[in-house]
Amino acid sequence: MLRLGVITGLARESACLDVFPAEERPFVRCAGAQSERAGILAQTLVNEGCEGLLSFGMAGGLRDSLTPGNIIVAPIVIGPKGQVYETSKVWLNRLCSIIGSDYFLTIAPMVGVDEVISNTETKKKLGLSSRAAAVDMESHIVGAVAEKAGIPFMVIRAVADPIGCSIPNWVLGNISEEGSPHYGSILAGLATHPWDFNKLLRLNRDSSLALSSLRSVANGLGPSFGLE
Repeated sequence: MLRLGVITGLARESACLDVFPAEERPFVRCAGAQSERAGILAQTLVNEGCEGLLSFGMAGGLRDSLTPGNIIVAPIVIGPKGQVYETSKVWLNRLCSIIGSDYFLTIAPMVGVDEVISNTETKKKLGLSSRAAAVDMESHIVGAVAEKAGIPFMVIRAVADPIGCSIPNWVLGNISEEGSPHYGSILAGLATHPWDFNKLLRLNRDSSLALSSLRSVANGLGPSFGLE
């Protein structure tokens, strides 16, 4: 079996791989919601001998039809400057044949950004301009590293914040380098923005649905995620 390297943005996404015994898990690195760090970690995985790279985690939905927990598998990823990174067609076909119709699966382009897209209007504009189904901060960087290394690349993402969901600006940036929330800062922010409490409740609920889908897909695909 080929050695698989996985890049996530958050610690909770990495924890989805706990469905596998420790000795069977792929090599996983968490970028802490930092695009540049995702590239550094992806290159580290390549240097350590990984023969395929997977961008795995949550994403923002860019289509009205996508709801929290929906899984996106991307044939291409569009970078912030219009770069296009193709995922492995062989891997994509194998992955889809394994998971079949067991999940609400959308095969569609992803678009990458270097900063969080937090509001509905920006999501709508990005969706129209890119024709992508969802957006995240790691996939385009991982795709660039995989392309340079000449190894297979894949994206599996679950919608956490749908197109109609806005994230309060004061919440952004409260993530450690290890990918864990700075809960103290978030609670302090909530104390001065109590009207955003329901938005945070919804975001937590939707993120939980996305993480549940990711764990389920991981369990269904196995530690190799279809890479052979």
